[in-house]
Amino acid sequence: MTRAGALSPLRKAVAATMTASAAIPQFTLEARACVPVRPDSSVEDVVIASAARALAAHPRLNASFRDGIDEHSKINVGVAIALDDGIVAPAILGADTLSLNDIRSERRRLVTAARSGTLRPAELYSSTFTISNLGGHGIPRFQALVIPPQAAILAVGALSRRNRMWLSLSVDHRVTDGVPAARFLNDLIGFIEGELE
Repeated sequence: MTRAGALSPLRKAVAATMTASAAIPQFTLEARACVPVRPDSSVEDVVIASAARALAAHPRLNASFRDGIDEHSKINVGVAIALDDGIVAPAILGADTLSLNDIRSERRRLVTAARSGTLRPAELYSSTFTISNLGGHGIPRFQALVIPPQAAILAVGALSRRNRMWLSLSVDHRVTDGVPAARFLNDLIGFIEGELE
């Protein structure tokens, strides 16, 4: 047996977060969306913008569970970014107030900052909801684990030849139940398919 060596600080943080997540009673809902392909933005940008709009209408999904349930007044959508030794999910702050172009620019800036190690604490620790996208790696469908203390996380799969993709919403069952989560997911899909109009 070969020992890989000591854990890096980032790997330790990921391990601690996922261990805490495993203790959360969570459930996952899945649905497919038909995605209009836009030349001026990526699918991920449309999903982020759509999620922000849906969260504004469903504040219980934009919440945290600590001693009780805290619904957040700001919508800060975290974007999972893979690094060499782990994952970070910096926040697009006030995502519901940004245009699609602004979201695209901010997402690209966060990816660059994450890879260069220059993310600010406010970006690293302010997410109220997270999106994990493995579509670019050809994964058609997967489930993500809720990142405590957030109430939910959205997993985004690869786009099919017919421009359809799976969305998987994992939710902390202490915060909300299946029907409210289903309503959020249906509204999210409606915004994606309607291109936010």
